[in-house]
Amino acid sequence: MKLYTKTVCPKCLWIKSEVQRSGLAVEIVNLDHDTAAQERLAEAGIRSVPAMEVDGQFLVDPNEMIKRMERKNG
Repeated sequence: MKLYTKTVCPKCLWIKSEVQRSGLAVEIVNLDHDTAAQERLAEAGIRSVPAMEVDGQFLVDPNEMIKRMERKNG
């Protein structure tokens, strides 16, 4: 699992705290510092953060991200 975020993003901060609480191994990628990741999201048609990549599929709805983490953790 990868979580794409930006430094100044309230939803990103919320999802990052949920990731930490879940205890799952999630790679957090800050788009402010990673142009390759920016290009990857742009190629996938993703224009907003937070975005989560799970098994090659992108999620952009924070509530769906939390559900997915709960399923992985359960």
